[in-house]
Amino acid sequence: MTERLAKENVMKAYKRVSIITLIALAVVTITEFVIGRLTGTIGIVADSYNNLSDVLSIIIVFVGLMISEKPPDFNHPYGHYKAENIASLFVGFLIILAGADAVWESFHKLLNPSPAEVNILSLGTILFAVTVSKGIAIYHKRVGERTGSPSLVAEAKHFNADVYLSLAPLAGLVSVYAASLIVDPTSDTLSFLALVQNANFYQHLLIQIGTYNMYYGYMLVDPLVGIGISLMVFWVGFNVSKNAINVLVEKVQYPEMIEEIKKVVEQRPKVERVAQIKARSAGRYVLIDLILELKPEMKLTESHYIIEEVRNIIRSEFPRVGYILIETRPTERKEVVVIAFPTDENNGIESRVSPHFGKCENFVLVKLKDNKVVGVETVGNPASDKEHGKGPESAEFLYKKGITALVSKNLGKPAFYTLRNLGVFIYESEERPVKELVDDYLNQKLRILGKPTSAGHPED
Repeated sequence: MTERLAKENVMKAYKRVSIITLIALAVVTITEFVIGRLTGTIGIVADSYNNLSDVLSIIIVFVGLMISEKPPDFNHPYGHYKAENIASLFVGFLIILAGADAVWESFHKLLNPSPAEVNILSLGTILFAVTVSKGIAIYHKRVGERTGSPSLVAEAKHFNADVYLSLAPLAGLVSVYAASLIVDPTSDTLSFLALVQNANFYQHLLIQIGTYNMYYGYMLVDPLVGIGISLMVFWVGFNVSKNAINVLVEKVQYPEMIEEIKKVVEQRPKVERVAQIKARSAGRYVLIDLILELKPEMKLTESHYIIEEVRNIIRSEFPRVGYILIETRPTERKEVVVIAFPTDENNGIESRVSPHFGKCENFVLVKLKDNKVVGVETVGNPASDKEHGKGPESAEFLYKKGITALVSKNLGKPAFYTLRNLGVFIYESEERPVKELVDDYLNQKLRILGKPTSAGHPED
């Protein structure tokens, strides 16, 4: 009950923060757009598009959030979690369109420069936008820390970055103001022409063009600032769309969380081990599929209680976890154990372990039965020539070969979590001969690799 109430309180706080932020940003967006148009300051107009992207994100994701909170029904047995991601994808496309329009307007002004008005309206609008962004950042941080919401704390950092974006148009106004103090395209040109009495027509023309470019060169700062902000808006839209697509195609987003869940579950005394764990994102939640190995003599009723205990522990310690599917099976005492060793040599059990996993040329597969070597096989690594994804492809290849464990010096995140989630034991080693490492395995001298090695390459 306490956990449910805590989630409800966080949800209420999130809704309240969203509504207040939405109103504040809507006011800033409209103000910037109107004043930016009136004063001809394209930097302010571009920043209004940036704030518009935040407004759209809040509105549509908030709607998606409401839909995702609906309980499962007959047509949606797994819930409505992904409604939030579909909404985010739509938001991303809208932001991309807004960014593209802002880029076009900035380029148009770059090609057709005109002075922006430096007055109390333009300056006041910039200061107003900066103040609101900073206020929202402080508000998000305080509420996030009070409710323990990492998403609100992350949003606080986002709005702190918006403070600097809102300040950017000030550079364009300062440049235009400086130009008005330094040179005037009409009076200064006439003064120069008056001073140059012996200049011919072409000299007079060059003086006039030089003075004109000196003045209008300052005005180029405003559209350049606008282009910079517009590209930022475009990039935000691209990332929002990319993240939404990654979730919809069920790409693993939180491998570290999955590893933590595995550790917590395996700490239960009646759980022999987590044979397999898979996860996929849906909205703000992570959906988990678990296969637990229990003692063969355990009764069905007792295994049911263990499943419920594991499910409650996961939900209490990992609030982001939504749907949990748990399957149990008796622990299998395998007579034959297959251990894989990455190597660049082809000398069988005498080969030395390679410093790389995904890039290695071969894998030496050693079969053990009754603590004795009963077979050695060297197989080529099918992923060694791949440009990307060497690690995960090598891991899947070995899993299909039926390996029980892997002994490797370095292992990057993709390969590590692929193998761990499939229930393969991973041991770390030095660049030593396979034969010596097999002896260490039999004598229980190898150390289990608890996390990806820092030296592991991303493709490993």
